[in-house]
Amino acid sequence: MIIFIVGMIFLIRWFIKKGTEQKSPEHIQHEQQSMQARVDSMKKSLAPWGNRSYTDISSWMEYKFSKGMARRLVGTVYSLDKKPIMAFSRVERGFNSDGYFFVGSTNFNLAFEVKDDNIDIVLNQQSLGRITKSGDLFNNQGELIGNAKHPAKIALNSSGLRYRFGETTYNVQLHNKDIATIFVAPNYADYAESLSSVNINENAVGQPIIQLLQEPSPEEEKWLLAIAIVEIVHHGHWMI
Repeated sequence: MIIFIVGMIFLIRWFIKKGTEQKSPEHIQHEQQSMQARVDSMKKSLAPWGNRSYTDISSWMEYKFSKGMARRLVGTVYSLDKKPIMAFSRVERGFNSDGYFFVGSTNFNLAFEVKDDNIDIVLNQQSLGRITKSGDLFNNQGELIGNAKHPAKIALNSSGLRYRFGETTYNVQLHNKDIATIFVAPNYADYAESLSSVNINENAVGQPIIQLLQEPSPEEEKWLLAIAIVEIVHHGHWMI
């Protein structure tokens, strides 16, 4: 028994070390290229984006989750009319949400890198900017242009009940105006693990992710698309 316990301790330490160690630039490049290629392949099964917009994105997604040296999520996001419109591939490592994810439709590609809860965004191979951990939005020139502060991600599970703390919505402010409301995505991790049968203070699966408050400019529309995607693909599954 003692030998078994010692062996398990060493195995756990080894997994932690492998999962948190710094990857080489070559490894990261190869991994990211593979993830983008997978998303491109999955696009063949998507409905055409056509004249859809970010307001058509729902909080319904289907996915496969795997956990080893890294946590991986690959799946599809659906529209409000229940059509698959975006494919994604996401990876995280370590004890936080550091990693990256790639999202594509028949009309666009987005790449996101997460480090220390800051998210750098690239749209169609052009840098869009950064969402900081405080929710501040910076454009690709480093200028502060707005805020989109996500509520705390804390939930309590007990005896088939799940209560999620924090607000169920938050506003996106761009250029000194509240331009849209984001509906916080449900946490699919809890649903998948059947941790609860009754959810309190959580939005429903399949409802809109975003609602416009004012007419956005073309540049602001890029940000609204990116923020809506971050909400469902990143915040919609707590992989840790």
